[in-house]
Amino acid sequence: MSWVVGVEALCGAFPDGCAVTLGVFDGVHRGHAALVEATVRWARAQGVPAVALTFEPHPAAVLAPDQRPPMLCPLAHRVQKLLRLGIDAVVVQPFTQAFSHLSAAEFIEEVLLRSLRARAVVVGDDFRFGRQRGGSVQTLRAAGAFEVIALPRVLDADGAPISSTRVRELIAAGQLEQAHTLLGEPYPWAGVVVRGDGRGRGLGYPTANLAPIEPLLTPPEGVYACWAQLGAEAYPAAVSVGAPPMFQNARGRIEAYLIGLPDHDLYGRMLTLRFLQRLRPQQKFESIDALLQQMQRDTEQAAAIAANHGAIADRGNL
Repeated sequence: MSWVVGVEALCGAFPDGCAVTLGVFDGVHRGHAALVEATVRWARAQGVPAVALTFEPHPAAVLAPDQRPPMLCPLAHRVQKLLRLGIDAVVVQPFTQAFSHLSAAEFIEEVLLRSLRARAVVVGDDFRFGRQRGGSVQTLRAAGAFEVIALPRVLDADGAPISSTRVRELIAAGQLEQAHTLLGEPYPWAGVVVRGDGRGRGLGYPTANLAPIEPLLTPPEGVYACWAQLGAEAYPAAVSVGAPPMFQNARGRIEAYLIGLPDHDLYGRMLTLRFLQRLRPQQKFESIDALLQQMQRDTEQAAAIAANHGAIADRGNL
Protein backbone atom coordinates (compact mmCIF):
# COMPACT_ATOMS: atom_id res chain seq x y z
CA MET A 1 0.00 0.00 0.00
CA SER A 2 1.38 3.40 -1.00
CA TRP A 3 -1.78 5.42 -0.49
CA VAL A 4 -5.39 4.88 0.54
CA VAL A 5 -8.52 7.02 0.79
CA GLY A 6 -9.97 7.30 4.30
CA VAL A 7 -8.82 5.86 7.61
CA GLU A 8 -11.79 3.49 7.42
CA ALA A 9 -10.01 1.63 4.60
CA LEU A 10 -6.95 0.78 6.70
CA CYS A 11 -8.45 -2.36 8.27
CA GLY A 12 -5.54 -3.12 10.56
CA ALA A 13 -2.92 -2.18 7.99
CA PHE A 14 -0.43 -1.27 10.73
CA PRO A 15 -0.62 -4.11 13.28
CA ASP A 16 2.66 -3.05 14.90
CA GLY A 17 1.73 0.62 14.86
CA CYS A 18 3.25 3.47 12.89
CA ALA A 19 4.73 6.94 13.11
CA VAL A 20 2.34 9.48 11.63
CA THR A 21 2.56 13.10 10.59
CA LEU A 22 -0.61 14.93 9.67
CA GLY A 23 -1.78 18.06 7.92
CA VAL A 24 -3.01 19.36 4.58
CA PHE A 25 0.61 19.48 3.31
CA ASP A 26 -0.39 21.92 0.57
CA GLY A 27 2.63 22.17 -1.74
CA VAL A 28 4.71 19.87 0.50
CA HIS A 29 7.13 22.71 1.11
CA ARG A 30 10.38 22.62 3.11
CA GLY A 31 8.52 22.99 6.39
CA HIS A 32 6.45 19.92 5.58
CA ALA A 33 9.62 18.10 4.52
CA ALA A 34 11.03 18.64 8.02
CA LEU A 35 7.97 16.93 9.52
CA VAL A 36 8.33 14.05 7.09
CA GLU A 37 12.04 13.68 7.85
CA ALA A 38 11.38 13.46 11.60
CA THR A 39 8.57 10.95 11.02
CA VAL A 40 10.67 8.72 8.78
CA ARG A 41 13.61 8.89 11.18
CA TRP A 42 11.47 7.74 14.16
CA ALA A 43 9.75 5.04 12.09
CA ARG A 44 13.01 3.58 10.79
CA ALA A 45 14.50 3.48 14.30
CA GLN A 46 11.48 1.55 15.57
CA GLY A 47 10.95 -0.65 12.53
CA VAL A 48 7.41 0.58 11.78
CA PRO A 49 5.88 2.36 8.75
CA ALA A 50 6.07 6.12 8.33
CA VAL A 51 2.58 7.42 7.49
CA ALA A 52 1.31 10.82 6.31
CA LEU A 53 -2.33 11.66 6.96
CA THR A 54 -3.51 14.42 4.64
CA PHE A 55 -6.94 15.99 4.14
CA GLU A 56 -8.89 16.53 0.92
CA PRO A 57 -10.41 18.96 0.22
CA HIS A 58 -8.73 21.75 2.18
CA PRO A 59 -10.67 22.09 5.48
CA ALA A 60 -11.55 25.68 4.57
CA ALA A 61 -13.60 24.33 1.64
CA VAL A 62 -15.98 22.80 4.20
CA LEU A 63 -15.68 25.16 7.14
CA ALA A 64 -15.43 28.50 5.30
CA PRO A 65 -15.93 27.99 1.54
CA ASP A 66 -15.57 31.70 0.75
CA GLN A 67 -12.11 31.63 2.33
CA ARG A 68 -10.88 28.47 0.61
CA PRO A 69 -7.34 29.09 -0.67
CA PRO A 70 -6.28 27.95 -4.14
CA MET A 71 -4.09 24.87 -3.84
CA LEU A 72 -0.36 24.83 -4.56
CA CYS A 73 -0.36 21.45 -6.28
CA PRO A 74 -2.77 18.72 -7.37
CA LEU A 75 -3.57 15.96 -4.88
CA ALA A 76 -1.71 13.35 -6.95
CA HIS A 77 1.46 15.45 -6.87
CA ARG A 78 1.08 15.97 -3.12
CA VAL A 79 0.87 12.20 -2.58
CA GLN A 80 3.79 11.46 -4.90
CA LYS A 81 6.00 14.07 -3.27
CA LEU A 82 5.30 12.71 0.23
CA LEU A 83 6.20 9.23 -0.97
CA ARG A 84 9.41 10.47 -2.61
CA LEU A 85 10.40 12.09 0.70
CA GLY A 86 10.35 8.66 2.37
CA ILE A 87 6.78 8.21 3.59
CA ASP A 88 5.68 4.56 3.34
CA ALA A 89 1.94 5.19 3.12
CA VAL A 90 -0.23 8.26 2.54
CA VAL A 91 -3.77 8.27 3.91
CA VAL A 92 -6.00 10.78 2.10
CA GLN A 93 -8.80 11.56 4.53
CA PRO A 94 -11.96 13.08 2.98
CA PHE A 95 -12.66 16.22 4.99
CA THR A 96 -16.44 16.27 5.32
CA GLN A 97 -18.87 18.06 7.61
CA ALA A 98 -19.18 14.87 9.67
CA PHE A 99 -15.40 14.53 9.98
CA SER A 100 -15.09 18.20 10.99
CA HIS A 101 -17.44 17.55 13.92
CA LEU A 102 -15.06 15.07 15.59
CA SER A 103 -13.85 16.48 18.89
CA ALA A 104 -10.15 16.42 19.66
CA ALA A 105 -10.67 13.42 21.96
CA GLU A 106 -12.68 11.58 19.28
CA PHE A 107 -10.03 12.32 16.68
CA ILE A 108 -7.32 10.85 18.91
CA GLU A 109 -9.38 7.76 19.70
CA GLU A 110 -10.92 7.01 16.31
CA VAL A 111 -8.24 8.20 13.90
CA LEU A 112 -4.87 8.09 15.64
CA LEU A 113 -5.39 5.08 17.87
CA ARG A 114 -8.12 2.84 16.42
CA SER A 115 -7.38 3.32 12.72
CA LEU A 116 -3.67 4.20 12.56
CA ARG A 117 -2.46 2.61 15.81
CA ALA A 118 -0.06 5.53 16.09
CA ARG A 119 3.00 5.06 18.26
CA ALA A 120 4.42 8.48 17.44
CA VAL A 121 2.72 11.65 16.17
CA VAL A 122 4.83 14.33 14.48
CA VAL A 123 3.33 17.81 14.05
CA GLY A 124 4.26 21.47 14.07
CA ASP A 125 4.31 23.08 17.49
CA ASP A 126 1.30 25.25 16.51
CA PHE A 127 -0.79 22.31 15.27
CA ARG A 128 -4.54 22.45 15.96
CA PHE A 129 -7.13 19.75 15.31
CA GLY A 130 -10.62 18.56 16.13
CA ARG A 131 -13.93 20.40 16.27
CA GLN A 132 -13.42 24.17 16.30
CA ARG A 133 -9.65 23.54 16.42
CA GLY A 134 -10.03 22.53 20.04
CA GLY A 135 -7.01 20.20 20.14
CA SER A 136 -3.35 21.19 20.40
CA VAL A 137 0.05 19.63 21.00
CA GLN A 138 -0.77 19.68 24.71
CA THR A 139 -3.95 17.68 23.99
CA LEU A 140 -1.95 15.06 22.12
CA ARG A 141 0.56 14.76 24.94
CA ALA A 142 -2.15 14.57 27.58
CA ALA A 143 -3.57 11.49 25.86
CA GLY A 144 -0.44 9.62 26.94
CA ALA A 145 -0.98 7.00 24.24
CA PHE A 146 1.93 7.79 21.90
CA GLU A 147 5.09 9.81 21.66
CA VAL A 148 4.51 13.37 20.48
CA ILE A 149 7.19 15.18 18.50
CA ALA A 150 6.42 18.87 17.98
CA LEU A 151 8.72 20.78 15.65
CA PRO A 152 9.10 24.57 15.41
CA ARG A 153 8.42 26.33 12.12
CA VAL A 154 11.20 26.00 9.55
CA LEU A 155 12.64 29.41 8.70
CA ASP A 156 14.00 30.66 5.40
CA ALA A 157 17.35 32.39 4.90
CA ASP A 158 15.84 35.68 6.09
CA GLY A 159 14.47 34.15 9.29
CA ALA A 160 10.83 34.18 8.13
CA PRO A 161 8.67 31.08 8.74
CA ILE A 162 7.90 28.90 5.74
CA SER A 163 4.18 28.29 5.20
CA SER A 164 1.77 27.44 2.39
CA THR A 165 0.22 30.89 2.79
CA ARG A 166 3.57 32.57 2.21
CA VAL A 167 4.29 30.43 -0.85
CA ARG A 168 0.90 31.44 -2.29
CA GLU A 169 1.71 35.09 -1.68
CA LEU A 170 5.05 34.77 -3.47
CA ILE A 171 3.52 33.05 -6.51
CA ALA A 172 0.64 35.53 -6.68
CA ALA A 173 3.24 38.33 -6.67
CA GLY A 174 5.17 36.68 -9.48
CA GLN A 175 8.18 35.96 -7.26
CA LEU A 176 8.66 32.45 -8.60
CA GLU A 177 12.30 31.97 -7.66
CA GLN A 178 11.59 32.72 -3.99
CA ALA A 179 8.59 30.37 -4.09
CA HIS A 180 10.71 27.64 -5.69
CA THR A 181 13.21 27.91 -2.84
CA LEU A 182 10.49 27.33 -0.24
CA LEU A 183 8.81 24.55 -2.22
CA GLY A 184 12.08 22.82 -3.04
CA GLU A 185 10.98 22.59 -6.69
CA PRO A 186 9.50 24.73 -9.48
CA TYR A 187 5.81 25.44 -9.02
CA PRO A 188 3.62 22.62 -10.49
CA TRP A 189 0.25 23.23 -12.18
CA ALA A 190 -1.91 20.64 -13.95
CA GLY A 191 -4.79 20.94 -16.40
CA VAL A 192 -6.78 19.14 -19.08
CA VAL A 193 -6.44 20.22 -22.71
CA VAL A 194 -9.67 21.82 -23.94
CA ARG A 195 -10.70 23.48 -27.21
CA GLY A 196 -9.59 27.06 -27.72
CA ASP A 197 -9.93 29.66 -30.46
CA GLY A 198 -7.27 28.13 -32.72
CA ARG A 199 -5.29 31.38 -32.99
CA GLY A 200 -2.00 29.77 -32.01
CA ARG A 201 -2.25 27.10 -34.71
CA GLY A 202 -3.08 29.80 -37.26
CA LEU A 203 0.10 31.64 -36.28
CA GLY A 204 2.25 28.52 -36.51
CA TYR A 205 2.40 27.99 -32.75
CA PRO A 206 -0.30 25.42 -31.87
CA THR A 207 -1.02 25.78 -28.18
CA ALA A 208 -2.72 23.50 -25.68
CA ASN A 209 -5.48 25.42 -23.92
CA LEU A 210 -5.78 24.18 -20.35
CA ALA A 211 -8.54 23.96 -17.78
CA PRO A 212 -7.28 23.24 -14.22
CA ILE A 213 -8.05 19.79 -12.83
CA GLU A 214 -8.42 21.22 -9.31
CA PRO A 215 -8.82 24.71 -7.77
CA LEU A 216 -5.13 25.51 -8.26
CA LEU A 217 -3.31 28.80 -7.80
CA THR A 218 -2.62 30.43 -11.16
CA PRO A 219 0.53 32.59 -11.54
CA PRO A 220 0.02 36.22 -12.59
CA GLU A 221 -0.65 37.06 -16.23
CA GLY A 222 2.36 36.93 -18.50
CA VAL A 223 4.49 34.61 -20.62
CA TYR A 224 6.54 31.93 -18.85
CA ALA A 225 9.23 29.35 -19.48
CA CYS A 226 8.06 25.94 -18.27
CA TRP A 227 8.67 22.25 -18.44
CA ALA A 228 5.55 20.39 -19.58
CA GLN A 229 4.82 16.73 -18.84
CA LEU A 230 2.57 14.96 -21.36
CA GLY A 231 2.19 11.31 -20.44
CA ALA A 232 5.68 9.82 -20.21
CA GLU A 233 7.31 12.62 -22.19
CA ALA A 234 8.52 16.06 -21.07
CA TYR A 235 8.90 19.10 -23.31
CA PRO A 236 10.18 22.64 -22.81
CA ALA A 237 7.26 25.03 -23.17
CA ALA A 238 6.40 28.69 -23.64
CA VAL A 239 3.23 29.33 -21.65
CA SER A 240 0.85 32.27 -21.83
CA VAL A 241 -1.23 33.09 -18.74
CA GLY A 242 -4.14 35.52 -19.06
CA ALA A 243 -5.85 37.21 -22.00
CA PRO A 244 -3.43 38.41 -24.72
CA PRO A 245 -4.40 42.04 -25.43
CA MET A 246 -3.41 41.66 -29.08
CA PHE A 247 -6.73 39.97 -29.81
CA GLN A 248 -10.11 41.50 -29.12
CA ASN A 249 -12.40 39.44 -26.88
CA ALA A 250 -9.59 36.99 -26.09
CA ARG A 251 -10.37 34.84 -23.08
CA GLY A 252 -8.05 34.68 -20.08
CA ARG A 253 -6.58 31.20 -19.83
CA ILE A 254 -3.40 29.16 -19.71
CA GLU A 255 -2.03 28.19 -23.13
CA ALA A 256 1.09 26.07 -23.53
CA TYR A 257 3.21 25.75 -26.65
CA LEU A 258 5.20 22.53 -26.29
CA ILE A 259 8.52 22.99 -28.05
CA GLY A 260 9.44 19.99 -30.20
CA LEU A 261 6.02 18.32 -30.00
CA PRO A 262 4.52 17.55 -33.44
CA ASP A 263 1.16 19.26 -33.93
CA HIS A 264 -1.60 16.75 -33.17
CA ASP A 265 -4.86 16.47 -31.25
CA LEU A 266 -4.29 16.70 -27.49
CA TYR A 267 -7.90 17.30 -26.43
CA GLY A 268 -8.75 15.55 -23.20
CA ARG A 269 -5.10 14.86 -22.32
CA MET A 270 -3.70 15.97 -18.99
CA LEU A 271 -0.70 18.29 -19.00
CA THR A 272 1.45 19.14 -15.99
CA LEU A 273 3.44 22.38 -16.10
CA ARG A 274 6.44 23.41 -14.02
CA PHE A 275 6.71 27.20 -14.00
CA LEU A 276 10.40 28.10 -14.21
CA GLN A 277 10.59 31.81 -14.96
CA ARG A 278 8.40 34.72 -16.09
CA LEU A 279 9.65 36.01 -19.43
CA ARG A 280 7.49 39.11 -19.86
CA PRO A 281 4.04 40.57 -19.18
CA GLN A 282 1.17 40.29 -21.64
CA GLN A 283 1.44 43.09 -24.16
CA LYS A 284 -0.12 44.44 -27.36
CA PHE A 285 2.06 44.57 -30.48
CA GLU A 286 1.95 46.90 -33.43
CA SER A 287 1.38 44.10 -35.92
CA ILE A 288 1.05 40.34 -36.29
CA ASP A 289 4.62 40.26 -37.65
CA ALA A 290 5.88 41.96 -34.47
CA LEU A 291 3.93 39.43 -32.40
CA LEU A 292 5.42 36.51 -34.34
CA GLN A 293 8.93 37.85 -33.85
CA GLN A 294 8.31 38.10 -30.10
CA MET A 295 6.82 34.59 -29.99
CA GLN A 296 9.96 33.25 -31.65
CA ARG A 297 12.09 35.02 -29.04
CA ASP A 298 9.84 33.69 -26.27
CA THR A 299 10.19 30.16 -27.61
CA GLU A 300 13.96 30.35 -27.87
CA GLN A 301 14.28 31.83 -24.39
CA ALA A 302 11.91 29.25 -22.87
CA ALA A 303 13.87 26.41 -24.45
CA ALA A 304 17.17 27.75 -23.10
CA ILE A 305 15.78 28.22 -19.58
CA ALA A 306 14.22 24.75 -19.58
CA ALA A 307 17.53 23.26 -20.71
CA ASN A 308 19.17 24.78 -17.62
CA HIS A 309 16.56 22.99 -15.50
CA GLY A 310 16.97 19.70 -17.35
CA ALA A 311 17.01 17.52 -14.22
CA ILE A 312 13.33 18.15 -13.50
CA ALA A 313 12.39 16.74 -16.89
CA ASP A 314 12.91 13.28 -15.41
CA ARG A 315 9.46 11.75 -15.27
CA GLY A 316 9.82 10.83 -11.59
CA ASN A 317 10.38 14.46 -10.64
CA LEU A 318 7.69 16.19 -12.67
